[in-house]
Amino acid sequence: MPIAWLGNFARATTRSRLDIVRGVARRGAQRHWTAYFEIRSALAFELDRIDFLALAREPSEPFPAIELELNSFELARSSERKGTLELRLRAPDRVGFLSALLEHLAGFVLFPEEISVNTFRLEAQDTLLLSSVGGQSPPPEIEGALRASLRGCLRDRNSPTSGT
Repeated sequence: MPIAWLGNFARATTRSRLDIVRGVARRGAQRHWTAYFEIRSALAFELDRIDFLALAREPSEPFPAIELELNSFELARSSERKGTLELRLRAPDRVGFLSALLEHLAGFVLFPEEISVNTFRLEAQDTLLLSSVGGQSPPPEIEGALRASLRGCLRDRNSPTSGT
């Protein structure tokens, strides 16, 4: 897959008003991706007519991003995959949430190595393993800046259990 395929895919599904409700994507040792997504639509059309691979390969025009709003998050160095940051979050689910999240992370030059997307009772419960450019480990300064930025996205900024 090309660089930024996941962002392309998320933007294109948002533009088509498709909701990614569940999925997993992982970049392997040879930098090849495997991915599975469950998608739903409130609109009446046939999903089997959409070329989802083309959505991932072709950059799409910028789409007005929704405001990133989180219920809670945890950010730490991953013990599962060395050299990555592990971001676990809960947020109100809505079409465009994944796209907005990926855009936000790209602003810190952070890119997914692995994601797990799940929607439960209208809440996104997602986990992302993040690296910096070229798969490098993100420096502590980026980690701190991201943590501060995500705290600013919390619905309840005063919650003692949010934003660790």
